[in-house]
Amino acid sequence: MSLVQTGLKGLGHDPGPADGLWGPKTASALQSLLAAAGKPVTAPVKPAQTRPGAMIHQGSAGHPVREIIVHCSATRPEWMKDRSLAEKRAEIRRWHVEGNGWKNIGYHWLIDRDGSVTAGRGEHEIGSHVSGHNAGTIGICLIGGHGSAEGDLFARHFTKAQDLALRQLIAAISGRTGITKISGHNQYAAKACPGFNVPKWLKEA
Repeated sequence: MSLVQTGLKGLGHDPGPADGLWGPKTASALQSLLAAAGKPVTAPVKPAQTRPGAMIHQGSAGHPVREIIVHCSATRPEWMKDRSLAEKRAEIRRWHVEGNGWKNIGYHWLIDRDGSVTAGRGEHEIGSHVSGHNAGTIGICLIGGHGSAEGDLFARHFTKAQDLALRQLIAAISGRTGITKISGHNQYAAKACPGFNVPKWLKEA
């Protein structure tokens, strides 16, 4: 959680001290980030109000968000090694917009090799990450995973920092909406992505 807090502060959304604890200020900072569509603060942003039992709804139809789907970028560990996560996000967005013809990056969140986290699409927007399962889901992309297989262990292609950040991000999202399922892209398509078995990984905590 301290990595998430550090990332929020770096974008100008103040979560208070980076103490690794989930609290009202961290929740408010995340809501501020989402209200700003993942952009750094350039003017005061009014955070959305949180409440017990809150539910994120996506798109004009208001699809309730109940599932998180994990992905990988399928890039080598050294891909853009000396570049910032913002630059990596921009490159993945270019793949999605110029290569796929989508309106924006398909994922809602990205996690870099060092565990840093950045937003993609706003959580209230329907993503473009799993055909037939975009509405009502949040897509998280781990940077890495090149050459992975569906049954590989998480540690074979990703870092300990990513493991911790992914678990913390899942917990944070679950605190904002009624998540009932956490899955991997490979559960919906004949793909290796995200390069490990998500339900099995969850049990390893």
